[in-house]
Amino acid sequence: MKTALTLAMVAALAVTALAATPKANPTQLPTPVVQAMNMVNVNTATVAQLETLPGIGPKTAAEIIKNRPYKNAADFRAKVKRIGNAEWAKIEKRVSFK
Repeated sequence: MKTALTLAMVAALAVTALAATPKANPTQLPTPVVQAMNMVNVNTATVAQLETLPGIGPKTAAEIIKNRPYKNAADFRAKVKRIGNAEWAKIEKRVSFK
């Protein structure tokens, strides 16, 4: 009984801690964290890595590579004409610039 109560308390504390943690902006995280989140750095990614992003094929990947470097999302969207609002909405949470 005491063990079950202890486990329940630990689980409740863990849930509370996770809920209170602010959401990180993936474009500002250190590289190991970005990799762990399945992020793609558009300034260093290969064609194959870029193609893991939803809706990015070989032509868009080539355009992304051709127009490097990118400072931020606005710079990226201004330089890569093949990515409109719908495409950006699909990839924005998986793209990093550092």
